[in-house]
Amino acid sequence: MLKKIFVRAYFQTVKAVRFTYDEIQNCSSNLNAKIEEAYGSHGLGLAIVSGIPNYSKMRLQLLPLAQKLAVQPQEYLKTLERPESFYSKGWSCGVEQFKGKFDKSKGSFYNNPNYDSCQELGKEYEHLMKKGSLIRIENVWPNRIPELEGAFKNLGRLMVDTGALLSYHIDKYIFSKCNTYEMGKLYRFVRTGDSHVGRLLHYYDGPNTDEWCGWHNDHSALTALTCPIYMHNDKIVDYTDQEGGLLAKNRYAEIMKVGMDPDCLAFQIGETAQIVSGGIVEATPHCVVKSDETVRRQLNRNTFAVFMGPLFNEVLNVPKGIDKDNALNKPAYNIPALLGRWDENMTFLEYSANSLKAYS
Repeated sequence: MLKKIFVRAYFQTVKAVRFTYDEIQNCSSNLNAKIEEAYGSHGLGLAIVSGIPNYSKMRLQLLPLAQKLAVQPQEYLKTLERPESFYSKGWSCGVEQFKGKFDKSKGSFYNNPNYDSCQELGKEYEHLMKKGSLIRIENVWPNRIPELEGAFKNLGRLMVDTGALLSYHIDKYIFSKCNTYEMGKLYRFVRTGDSHVGRLLHYYDGPNTDEWCGWHNDHSALTALTCPIYMHNDKIVDYTDQEGGLLAKNRYAEIMKVGMDPDCLAFQIGETAQIVSGGIVEATPHCVVKSDETVRRQLNRNTFAVFMGPLFNEVLNVPKGIDKDNALNKPAYNIPALLGRWDENMTFLEYSANSLKAYS
Protein backbone atom coordinates (compact mmCIF):
# COMPACT_ATOMS: atom_id res chain seq x y z
CA MET A 1 0.00 0.00 0.00
CA LEU A 2 2.89 2.40 0.68
CA LYS A 3 4.04 2.04 -2.90
CA LYS A 4 0.57 2.86 -4.16
CA ILE A 5 0.24 5.94 -1.94
CA PHE A 6 3.68 7.16 -3.09
CA VAL A 7 2.78 6.85 -6.74
CA ARG A 8 -0.53 8.63 -6.39
CA ALA A 9 0.93 11.46 -4.35
CA TYR A 10 3.47 12.32 -6.99
CA PHE A 11 1.97 11.81 -10.41
CA GLN A 12 0.14 14.39 -12.48
CA THR A 13 -2.16 13.74 -15.40
CA VAL A 14 -0.92 15.04 -18.75
CA LYS A 15 -2.40 15.12 -22.22
CA ALA A 16 0.13 13.71 -24.63
CA VAL A 17 1.04 15.51 -27.85
CA ARG A 18 -1.69 14.74 -30.39
CA PHE A 19 -1.28 14.13 -34.10
CA THR A 20 -4.17 13.67 -36.50
CA TYR A 21 -4.15 10.83 -38.99
CA ASP A 22 -4.53 13.34 -41.82
CA GLU A 23 -1.36 15.22 -40.90
CA ILE A 24 0.86 12.13 -40.49
CA GLN A 25 -0.25 10.64 -43.80
CA ASN A 26 0.85 13.84 -45.54
CA CYS A 27 4.54 13.23 -46.29
CA SER A 28 5.16 16.92 -46.95
CA SER A 29 3.95 17.99 -43.49
CA ASN A 30 6.65 19.54 -41.32
CA LEU A 31 5.93 18.04 -37.92
CA ASN A 32 9.40 18.47 -36.43
CA ALA A 33 8.24 20.82 -33.67
CA LYS A 34 5.53 18.42 -32.49
CA ILE A 35 7.85 15.41 -32.82
CA GLU A 36 10.41 17.19 -30.65
CA GLU A 37 7.75 18.11 -28.08
CA ALA A 38 6.66 14.48 -27.87
CA TYR A 39 9.87 12.52 -28.34
CA GLY A 40 12.78 14.94 -27.92
CA SER A 41 15.05 15.59 -24.97
CA HIS A 42 12.30 17.31 -22.95
CA GLY A 43 9.37 15.17 -24.11
CA LEU A 44 7.41 12.34 -22.54
CA GLY A 45 8.44 9.86 -25.23
CA LEU A 46 4.79 9.21 -26.05
CA ALA A 47 2.27 10.75 -28.43
CA ILE A 48 -1.26 9.94 -29.56
CA VAL A 49 -2.87 9.81 -32.99
CA SER A 50 -6.56 10.55 -33.55
CA GLY A 51 -8.91 10.21 -36.50
CA ILE A 52 -7.64 6.80 -37.68
CA PRO A 53 -10.15 5.28 -40.13
CA ASN A 54 -12.02 2.22 -38.76
CA TYR A 55 -9.94 2.17 -35.58
CA SER A 56 -12.76 2.62 -33.06
CA LYS A 57 -14.78 -0.23 -34.57
CA MET A 58 -11.77 -2.57 -34.67
CA ARG A 59 -10.87 -1.74 -31.07
CA LEU A 60 -14.34 -2.70 -29.85
CA GLN A 61 -14.23 -5.91 -31.89
CA LEU A 62 -10.95 -7.11 -30.37
CA LEU A 63 -10.52 -5.88 -26.80
CA PRO A 64 -13.51 -7.69 -25.20
CA LEU A 65 -12.11 -10.94 -26.60
CA ALA A 66 -9.19 -10.62 -24.16
CA GLN A 67 -11.62 -11.22 -21.31
CA LYS A 68 -13.40 -13.99 -23.24
CA LEU A 69 -10.09 -15.79 -23.74
CA ALA A 70 -8.87 -15.31 -20.17
CA VAL A 71 -11.90 -17.10 -18.65
CA GLN A 72 -11.45 -20.25 -20.73
CA PRO A 73 -10.62 -23.41 -18.74
CA GLN A 74 -7.00 -23.66 -17.68
CA GLU A 75 -6.51 -26.96 -19.44
CA TYR A 76 -7.58 -25.36 -22.72
CA LEU A 77 -5.40 -22.29 -22.24
CA LYS A 78 -2.49 -24.67 -21.62
CA THR A 79 -2.87 -25.97 -25.18
CA LEU A 80 -2.33 -22.42 -26.46
CA GLU A 81 1.02 -21.98 -24.68
CA ARG A 82 4.27 -22.14 -26.62
CA PRO A 83 7.16 -22.36 -24.13
CA GLU A 84 9.56 -23.17 -26.98
CA SER A 85 9.07 -19.58 -28.19
CA PHE A 86 9.81 -18.26 -24.67
CA TYR A 87 6.05 -17.62 -24.41
CA SER A 88 6.25 -15.00 -27.17
CA LYS A 89 3.48 -16.77 -29.09
CA GLY A 90 0.08 -17.87 -27.85
CA TRP A 91 -1.16 -17.71 -24.26
CA SER A 92 0.96 -16.76 -21.27
CA CYS A 93 0.01 -16.29 -17.63
CA GLY A 94 2.07 -16.91 -14.51
CA VAL A 95 4.99 -18.37 -16.47
CA GLU A 96 6.91 -15.25 -17.49
CA GLN A 97 9.19 -13.68 -14.91
CA PHE A 98 9.44 -9.95 -14.36
CA LYS A 99 12.35 -8.88 -12.15
CA GLY A 100 12.53 -12.32 -10.53
CA LYS A 101 8.80 -12.79 -9.88
CA PHE A 102 6.32 -14.83 -11.87
CA ASP A 103 3.74 -12.48 -13.34
CA LYS A 104 0.22 -13.62 -12.41
CA SER A 105 -1.46 -10.21 -12.56
CA LYS A 106 -2.37 -10.50 -16.24
CA GLY A 107 -2.87 -12.90 -19.10
CA SER A 108 -1.25 -12.23 -22.46
CA PHE A 109 -1.96 -13.57 -25.92
CA TYR A 110 0.89 -13.02 -28.39
CA ASN A 111 1.07 -13.33 -32.18
CA ASN A 112 2.61 -11.61 -35.18
CA PRO A 113 -0.19 -9.58 -36.83
CA ASN A 114 1.52 -9.63 -40.25
CA TYR A 115 2.81 -13.20 -40.64
CA ASP A 116 1.38 -16.50 -39.44
CA SER A 117 4.57 -18.47 -40.01
CA CYS A 118 8.20 -18.00 -40.98
CA GLN A 119 7.48 -19.86 -44.23
CA GLU A 120 5.75 -16.67 -45.38
CA LEU A 121 9.02 -14.82 -44.84
CA GLY A 122 11.23 -16.98 -47.05
CA LYS A 123 13.84 -19.73 -46.78
CA GLU A 124 16.44 -17.44 -45.19
CA TYR A 125 14.52 -17.78 -41.91
CA GLU A 126 14.47 -21.58 -41.75
CA HIS A 127 17.71 -21.67 -39.71
CA LEU A 128 16.07 -19.51 -37.04
CA MET A 129 13.22 -22.00 -36.76
CA LYS A 130 15.69 -24.86 -36.36
CA LYS A 131 17.39 -22.98 -33.53
CA GLY A 132 14.04 -22.53 -31.76
CA SER A 133 14.73 -18.82 -31.95
CA LEU A 134 12.71 -15.93 -30.60
CA ILE A 135 9.27 -15.38 -32.13
CA ARG A 136 9.92 -17.65 -35.11
CA ILE A 137 7.25 -20.12 -34.00
CA GLU A 138 4.01 -20.16 -35.98
CA ASN A 139 1.07 -18.13 -34.74
CA VAL A 140 -1.44 -19.83 -32.45
CA TRP A 141 -5.17 -19.17 -32.69
CA PRO A 142 -7.92 -20.37 -30.30
CA ASN A 143 -10.48 -22.51 -32.12
CA ARG A 144 -13.02 -21.81 -29.36
CA ILE A 145 -12.95 -18.10 -30.26
CA PRO A 146 -12.72 -18.12 -34.08
CA GLU A 147 -13.41 -14.40 -34.39
CA LEU A 148 -10.24 -13.55 -32.48
CA GLU A 149 -7.82 -14.20 -35.36
CA GLY A 150 -9.43 -11.76 -37.77
CA ALA A 151 -9.95 -9.08 -35.12
CA PHE A 152 -6.34 -9.42 -33.92
CA LYS A 153 -4.86 -9.21 -37.42
CA ASN A 154 -7.10 -6.38 -38.60
CA LEU A 155 -6.37 -4.10 -35.67
CA GLY A 156 -2.72 -5.13 -35.48
CA ARG A 157 -2.09 -4.33 -39.14
CA LEU A 158 -3.88 -1.00 -38.83
CA MET A 159 -1.64 -0.12 -35.88
CA VAL A 160 1.48 -1.06 -37.86
CA ASP A 161 0.33 0.99 -40.87
CA THR A 162 -0.32 4.02 -38.65
CA GLY A 163 3.00 3.53 -36.91
CA ALA A 164 4.78 3.54 -40.27
CA LEU A 165 3.21 6.90 -41.16
CA LEU A 166 4.29 8.40 -37.85
CA SER A 167 7.77 6.87 -38.18
CA TYR A 168 8.34 8.71 -41.45
CA HIS A 169 8.05 12.02 -39.59
CA ILE A 170 10.16 10.81 -36.66
CA ASP A 171 12.86 9.93 -39.21
CA LYS A 172 12.74 13.45 -40.63
CA TYR A 173 13.15 14.90 -37.15
CA ILE A 174 16.11 12.66 -36.29
CA PHE A 175 17.81 13.48 -39.62
CA SER A 176 17.36 17.21 -38.94
CA LYS A 177 19.45 16.71 -35.78
CA CYS A 178 22.00 14.25 -37.21
CA ASN A 179 22.87 14.13 -40.93
CA THR A 180 24.69 10.80 -40.56
CA TYR A 181 21.42 9.12 -39.61
CA GLU A 182 20.00 6.86 -42.33
CA MET A 183 16.91 8.75 -43.47
CA GLY A 184 13.92 6.41 -43.45
CA LYS A 185 15.41 3.84 -41.09
CA LEU A 186 12.60 3.77 -38.52
CA TYR A 187 10.02 3.76 -41.31
CA ARG A 188 11.85 0.78 -42.86
CA PHE A 189 11.86 -1.04 -39.53
CA VAL A 190 8.12 -0.63 -39.06
CA ARG A 191 7.12 -1.22 -42.68
CA THR A 192 9.30 -4.27 -43.40
CA GLY A 193 10.21 -5.71 -39.97
CA ASP A 194 9.55 -9.39 -39.31
CA SER A 195 9.77 -9.11 -35.52
CA HIS A 196 6.47 -7.35 -34.81
CA VAL A 197 4.52 -8.77 -31.89
CA GLY A 198 0.91 -8.10 -31.04
CA ARG A 199 0.01 -8.59 -27.37
CA LEU A 200 -3.63 -8.83 -26.32
CA LEU A 201 -3.72 -8.15 -22.57
CA HIS A 202 -6.22 -9.03 -19.87
CA TYR A 203 -5.39 -7.54 -16.45
CA TYR A 204 -7.22 -9.50 -13.77
CA ASP A 205 -9.44 -7.86 -11.18
CA GLY A 206 -8.89 -8.29 -7.46
CA PRO A 207 -6.37 -6.94 -4.92
CA ASN A 208 -3.54 -9.34 -5.79
CA THR A 209 -0.98 -6.62 -6.55
CA ASP A 210 -0.58 -2.83 -6.61
CA GLU A 211 0.95 -2.93 -10.09
CA TRP A 212 -0.57 -4.60 -13.10
CA CYS A 213 2.77 -4.09 -14.85
CA GLY A 214 6.03 -2.81 -13.30
CA TRP A 215 8.35 -0.12 -14.61
CA HIS A 216 10.11 -1.04 -17.85
CA ASN A 217 11.14 0.14 -21.31
CA ASP A 218 10.02 -1.58 -24.49
CA HIS A 219 13.03 -2.93 -26.36
CA SER A 220 11.30 -2.68 -29.75
CA ALA A 221 11.59 0.36 -32.02
CA LEU A 222 8.04 1.71 -31.67
CA THR A 223 5.05 0.53 -29.65
CA ALA A 224 1.41 1.18 -30.53
CA LEU A 225 -1.06 0.95 -27.65
CA THR A 226 -4.85 1.16 -27.52
CA CYS A 227 -6.89 2.91 -24.87
CA PRO A 228 -8.10 0.13 -22.53
CA ILE A 229 -11.60 -1.22 -22.05
CA TYR A 230 -12.69 -2.00 -18.48
CA MET A 231 -15.12 -4.84 -17.88
CA HIS A 232 -17.03 -6.35 -14.96
CA ASN A 233 -17.19 -10.05 -15.73
CA ASP A 234 -18.18 -10.03 -19.41
CA LYS A 235 -19.85 -6.60 -19.52
CA ILE A 236 -18.11 -3.45 -20.77
CA VAL A 237 -18.16 -0.65 -18.18
CA ASP A 238 -18.05 3.04 -19.10
CA TYR A 239 -15.14 3.86 -16.85
CA THR A 240 -12.07 6.10 -16.85
CA ASP A 241 -9.48 5.28 -14.20
CA GLN A 242 -8.59 8.56 -12.50
CA GLU A 243 -6.04 7.10 -10.08
CA GLY A 244 -4.43 4.25 -11.99
CA GLY A 245 -3.77 3.04 -15.51
CA LEU A 246 -0.79 3.88 -17.70
CA LEU A 247 1.96 5.94 -16.05
CA ALA A 248 5.14 7.16 -17.73
CA LYS A 249 8.28 8.95 -16.59
CA ASN A 250 9.39 12.05 -18.45
CA ARG A 251 13.01 13.09 -19.01
CA TYR A 252 13.17 14.53 -15.49
CA ALA A 253 11.98 11.26 -13.92
CA GLU A 254 8.64 12.86 -13.01
CA ILE A 255 5.75 10.40 -13.01
CA MET A 256 2.97 11.32 -15.38
CA LYS A 257 -0.43 9.70 -15.82
CA VAL A 258 -1.17 9.55 -19.54
CA GLY A 259 -4.56 10.95 -20.53
CA MET A 260 -5.95 9.26 -23.61
CA ASP A 261 -9.29 9.24 -25.42
CA PRO A 262 -10.87 5.94 -26.55
CA ASP A 263 -10.62 6.85 -30.24
CA CYS A 264 -6.85 7.44 -30.08
CA LEU A 265 -3.79 5.26 -30.42
CA ALA A 266 -0.68 5.93 -28.33
CA PHE A 267 2.82 5.51 -29.74
CA GLN A 268 5.84 5.07 -27.47
CA ILE A 269 9.50 5.11 -28.43
CA GLY A 270 11.36 1.87 -27.75
CA GLU A 271 15.01 1.27 -27.03
CA THR A 272 15.86 0.13 -30.56
CA ALA A 273 14.90 3.59 -31.86
CA GLN A 274 16.95 5.15 -29.07
CA ILE A 275 20.00 3.15 -30.18
CA VAL A 276 19.82 3.82 -33.91
CA SER A 277 19.02 7.52 -33.38
CA GLY A 278 21.98 7.92 -31.03
CA GLY A 279 19.66 9.01 -28.22
CA ILE A 280 17.96 11.79 -30.20
CA VAL A 281 14.70 10.05 -29.33
CA GLU A 282 14.52 8.12 -26.06
CA ALA A 283 12.61 5.09 -24.83
CA THR A 284 9.68 5.70 -22.50
CA PRO A 285 9.79 4.19 -18.98
CA HIS A 286 6.23 3.17 -18.14
CA CYS A 287 4.08 0.97 -15.91
CA VAL A 288 0.41 0.14 -15.33
CA VAL A 289 -1.02 0.73 -11.84
CA LYS A 290 -4.19 -0.73 -10.37
CA SER A 291 -6.37 1.76 -8.47
CA ASP A 292 -8.50 1.12 -5.38
CA GLU A 293 -11.59 1.96 -7.42
CA THR A 294 -10.96 -0.80 -9.97
CA VAL A 295 -10.49 -3.25 -7.09
CA ARG A 296 -13.66 -2.09 -5.33
CA ARG A 297 -15.71 -2.40 -8.51
CA GLN A 298 -14.05 -5.68 -9.50
CA LEU A 299 -13.05 -4.35 -12.91
CA ASN A 300 -10.65 -6.07 -15.25
CA ARG A 301 -8.62 -4.12 -17.81
CA ASN A 302 -8.24 -5.13 -21.46
CA THR A 303 -5.95 -3.59 -24.04
CA PHE A 304 -3.78 -4.36 -27.08
CA ALA A 305 -0.20 -3.41 -27.87
CA VAL A 306 1.89 -3.95 -30.98
CA PHE A 307 5.65 -3.90 -30.57
CA MET A 308 7.26 -2.99 -33.90
CA GLY A 309 10.87 -3.87 -34.60
CA PRO A 310 13.24 -4.41 -37.53
CA LEU A 311 14.29 -7.62 -39.22
CA PHE A 312 15.80 -9.98 -36.67
CA ASN A 313 19.17 -9.87 -38.45
CA GLU A 314 19.26 -6.04 -38.52
CA VAL A 315 22.53 -4.75 -37.02
CA LEU A 316 21.93 -1.98 -34.48
CA ASN A 317 24.46 0.85 -34.28
CA VAL A 318 24.39 4.52 -33.34
CA PRO A 319 24.94 7.00 -36.21
CA LYS A 320 28.51 7.93 -37.09
CA GLY A 321 29.90 10.83 -35.08
CA ILE A 322 27.72 10.18 -32.01
CA ASP A 323 29.37 8.91 -28.83
CA LYS A 324 27.40 5.88 -27.70
CA ASP A 325 28.16 6.37 -24.01
CA ASN A 326 26.84 9.94 -23.95
CA ALA A 327 23.85 9.05 -26.13
CA LEU A 328 22.71 5.89 -24.41
CA ASN A 329 23.93 6.16 -20.83
CA LYS A 330 20.74 7.90 -19.72
CA PRO A 331 19.04 7.65 -16.30
CA ALA A 332 17.49 4.20 -16.18
CA TYR A 333 14.86 4.81 -13.46
CA ASN A 334 15.41 1.32 -11.96
CA ILE A 335 15.36 -0.20 -15.45
CA PRO A 336 18.19 -2.52 -16.57
CA ALA A 337 20.91 -0.36 -18.15
CA LEU A 338 20.73 -0.21 -21.94
CA LEU A 339 24.52 -0.35 -22.33
CA GLY A 340 24.49 -3.58 -20.33
CA ARG A 341 22.26 -5.25 -22.93
CA TRP A 342 23.43 -3.75 -26.24
CA ASP A 343 26.84 -3.38 -27.82
CA GLU A 344 28.11 -2.27 -31.22
CA ASN A 345 27.31 -4.47 -34.23
CA MET A 346 24.78 -6.50 -32.26
CA THR A 347 21.75 -7.79 -34.16
CA PHE A 348 18.22 -7.07 -33.04
CA LEU A 349 17.81 -10.79 -32.29
CA GLU A 350 20.81 -10.79 -29.95
CA TYR A 351 19.74 -7.56 -28.29
CA SER A 352 16.17 -8.88 -27.81
CA ALA A 353 17.47 -12.01 -26.10
CA ASN A 354 19.64 -9.93 -23.74
CA SER A 355 16.69 -7.69 -22.88
CA LEU A 356 14.36 -10.59 -22.09
CA LYS A 357 17.02 -12.11 -19.82
CA ALA A 358 17.55 -8.79 -18.03
CA TYR A 359 13.89 -8.55 -17.01
CA SER A 360 13.59 -12.22 -16.00
